[in-house]
Amino acid sequence: MKFRARSLVVLLVLAVLPAFADDQEKAQKEIKRVTAIASDPNTRSIVNTTMSEMLNVKRLDLVKERQDLNLNYGGIFLALQLTAGGAKMEDLASQLKGGKSIFDIANDQHANWKQINSEAKKLNKKIDDNLAKWFQNAKKQTERDQADNYVVQQDRVAADSDSSKEELAEAQHRYQLVHDMVGSRLPTGDANVQATMPGAPPSGSKR
Repeated sequence: MKFRARSLVVLLVLAVLPAFADDQEKAQKEIKRVTAIASDPNTRSIVNTTMSEMLNVKRLDLVKERQDLNLNYGGIFLALQLTAGGAKMEDLASQLKGGKSIFDIANDQHANWKQINSEAKKLNKKIDDNLAKWFQNAKKQTERDQADNYVVQQDRVAADSDSSKEELAEAQHRYQLVHDMVGSRLPTGDANVQATMPGAPPSGSKR
């Protein structure tokens, strides 16, 4: 009976591992999408605003935490998910300074990748929504930045350049899709609105 019980446990573990790995892979992909779309100053302000709204964190606090931990926007999102689950930010900072990546730390803490994936998807959806609003009225976002004392040139860390060429290409495609979608909804000849739509996709080369 003991042998059968142990065998059953092993089979259950083997059945769960692929699903866990799949959840982790999906979550990391969504997180890297956040990093890539924020790699260019043209869209970093949008990501900062969106994350502030979704996670109820002040915009300048996000900037400071990123700089203190040298985390890109995907990384700081994951860090905040871990602290929401009970981790302490100072512990994360210590481990990051020790050479671990935020993904390594999440694995060590047995992160709930399924939940994190769900939250990352929500964040990316909201980023696209706010990006569309920006295309419709870029001036409004600029005014909000000024009101919040947010300066995009001051919101940068070395880790912002961590995205691969493929991830940056996907971010450019994503940017263009939202841009074209907004443009297709505008009445023909609506020059007032079209004039507010930035047309160049983020290159990922500017920091």
